[in-house]
Amino acid sequence: MESPGESPCERLAKLEPHEGSLWHAYRRKWASERKHLPDVEVAKAGGWNSLESLKTAYQQADEGTMLQVVLEAGKLREVR
Repeated sequence: MESPGESPCERLAKLEPHEGSLWHAYRRKWASERKHLPDVEVAKAGGWNSLESLKTAYQQADEGTMLQVVLEAGKLREVR
């Protein structure tokens, strides 16, 4: 028997339900874990029709990625 707020998918996958988010929490996690990959491929594989919705609603900043941005600067080259 499903508990309140539990979807059949969560039950079958033996996942704890995310209250009030339906599938969005899972899509957000999936998209955020793939921020390092090309946007076009992430959007296509995840079923998003626009990069805007992927970037604004699903991919979220996290401390680990922000630390990488700060610490892993590319090297500048002089133009000759």
